[in-house]
Amino acid sequence: MRMDQVLKARLFSALREPFSLIFVLLAIIVSVLAALATQEKAETSQTIAVVSEDRGDLGEKLLYTLKENESFSMREMSLEDALRLLKQDRLEAAVIICPNYTEMLEKGEFKNILELYTSPSSQVPATISEPLVNATIMLWIEELSTLRTREYLAEHGKTYSAEDEANQREKVDILWKSGSLINMEKLVLDGADTASRADEPFAVCVKWFGVLCLFYLVVGASWVLDINKKGLRIRIAQAGVRQWKMIITSSMAPLLICAAAYLICGLLCCIFVKTSLLSVAESFLPMVIYLMGLMGMTLFTASLLKNILSLMFIAPILTFLSGVLSGLLLQTPKWAYVLKLLSYALPGRWLNESLSSPLKALLWALVCCAGWMLAGISASALRSRRQ
Repeated sequence: MRMDQVLKARLFSALREPFSLIFVLLAIIVSVLAALATQEKAETSQTIAVVSEDRGDLGEKLLYTLKENESFSMREMSLEDALRLLKQDRLEAAVIICPNYTEMLEKGEFKNILELYTSPSSQVPATISEPLVNATIMLWIEELSTLRTREYLAEHGKTYSAEDEANQREKVDILWKSGSLINMEKLVLDGADTASRADEPFAVCVKWFGVLCLFYLVVGASWVLDINKKGLRIRIAQAGVRQWKMIITSSMAPLLICAAAYLICGLLCCIFVKTSLLSVAESFLPMVIYLMGLMGMTLFTASLLKNILSLMFIAPILTFLSGVLSGLLLQTPKWAYVLKLLSYALPGRWLNESLSSPLKALLWALVCCAGWMLAGISASALRSRRQ
């Protein structure tokens, strides 16, 4: 019995199973949609809407100051549109410049002149509120200084001409731009850039695809139950083929399907979320190692079960637990030390790490994969002997 013929037969058999293949299709669709959602969120997460109802000129100055801020992008719109987009979580915040903004600042007052609304998922309120408050305080101080100067000169019988006011405002503006600033050197700690890579749209696609692949492998693992049946085992032995060779060869078929599906995901991400082909290639080897680890988990799990119904029941549970504990779906809390220790034994942990530093996680990914494959083949072979 030639192993290449066995592989072709298993591959054709797997491709003719629409029930199993539909989960591969869903894995591709869900993963790419997750990448698109992440990209859209990244594009709008730092966007604020500004609604100016001010009846004077200082509201325009505030708008100009906010436009120069590089921490977020600003969009002017109506109050109705701003609140609607905010409810849809498509904006980080909405700033309302009240009608009396200029009037109050010219009087040297600044109470109740701004309204700030943030979205339920807003993570950076300080990023928005601090520049907003600082810009208002700057305008308030400028107006207050001219007001107090005019009052002081009037008390001493002197005039405060328009030219004097313009000179004073110019000096205040120079003060804000140079004299009042603190120069800081920006330093990026090691790991800060690599940590952000794991949150990029393609990385999210890889995580979701990796999680959903386990569901496909477990649901479609009926062949593990068949290969351990006594009649098929006897025919395999009569053909002079070792049981473990048959298990490994049969395992290659779903692995090839998953690897091909990964490349399809990568191609779709290149088209829709502008992922580079280099990123797809960099993650291919970690994904293959991860899939082999999942196959080991599948073999081990299927060897403990008795029928296809049990596989259908355990597949969503195992998929959810693996995705959560490995950190692919949710980040493990810092206080969950036990869960972190358990995650070291999961292939998903090393796939997640490889998204930030592929080479650093490669060795441990191989160790984890080899451990699960050994456990899976051993469990399957042990069960076949008992039957």
